[in-house]
Amino acid sequence: MRVLFAGHVEHYTLGLSRELTKYIDLWILSPHRFNTLPSKQIVLPNIRKVRGLLRIFSLKVLPKLFDLIHANNSLDGLHAGTYHNLIVTEHTWPDPALRHKALRRHYIREREALLYLHEIGVPIITISNYCAQMLHKELGVKVHKVIYHGLLNEFRTNKPKELAKTNTPVILWVSRLVPIKEPMVLLEALKRLKELNFKVLMVGDGPLKENVKEFARKNELTSKIKLVSAVPFQMMPNLYKSATILVHTAAFESFGFSVLESLGAGLPVIVPESGGAYEVAGPAAVSFIPHDPKDLSEKITSLLSDPDLYHKQSEKSLERSQFFTWRKAAKEYLNIYKEFS
Repeated sequence: MRVLFAGHVEHYTLGLSRELTKYIDLWILSPHRFNTLPSKQIVLPNIRKVRGLLRIFSLKVLPKLFDLIHANNSLDGLHAGTYHNLIVTEHTWPDPALRHKALRRHYIREREALLYLHEIGVPIITISNYCAQMLHKELGVKVHKVIYHGLLNEFRTNKPKELAKTNTPVILWVSRLVPIKEPMVLLEALKRLKELNFKVLMVGDGPLKENVKEFARKNELTSKIKLVSAVPFQMMPNLYKSATILVHTAAFESFGFSVLESLGAGLPVIVPESGGAYEVAGPAAVSFIPHDPKDLSEKITSLLSDPDLYHKQSEKSLERSQFFTWRKAAKEYLNIYKEFS
């Protein structure tokens, strides 16, 4: 079977394609080359003014050469123009009201494309039960199947972490600095913990970056908080290894790759008791009331002041991470490929 796979975020594309290539003739369509992929790649020129048009043109021309098209958003699926052998994985529910204004037009178009494809019977896959519920609740879209992401071995360890008394704990936050990711909930929690010994590494970029900097200045947290716009994907495993805990603040998360990657690294994870991140963390979650910085600050304090609790949560993280494998995800996708090719 020959499948055209429209590439998505790096962890997903690498993990799924490494497994799928063992069973099918997989071709990745992407604006950049993945150096560690065994599958064939169609690399589009990454020229800003024309890359969107090149992708649309490729999606219209290439499908006739393949048995099945696997799009990773509905706009790509719509552009493919051939729907009898198309499947779409939706990685979120496209609600423009939840997005930053710069992205709203894109999400309006994505929503329209999704509704059309669903109406004509294109199978829609999604990545968590929470995302499936939101697709149905907000858009009336009933998904064909939920398939969880896996975890790359590069992010796994077998040894639980210990709370080192001599080192300054590092609180890690990884996401985009946009309102839906709720970075200010973390900052409000940190304001209550100024007397506690810790450092914070916030990895991500976005329109709230200056708000974060200003909040840190006003609340004398500048010396404790470090902002990093981006970390190369190959360096991410080391990032998790160097951290003490992960805090995830988005109550409307579709899945939460940073949560899964932290579980694999043995980091205790603190997540809101809502959304896909809570679903992913499962029994390993240290949960807090969504949008509540006071409750979050109490959970951070409990983990950083109790070595026994910290070790127990690290063990739970490692155990939970074993549930998520790309082999399992690939087998589920292969069954769908056979059904619709």
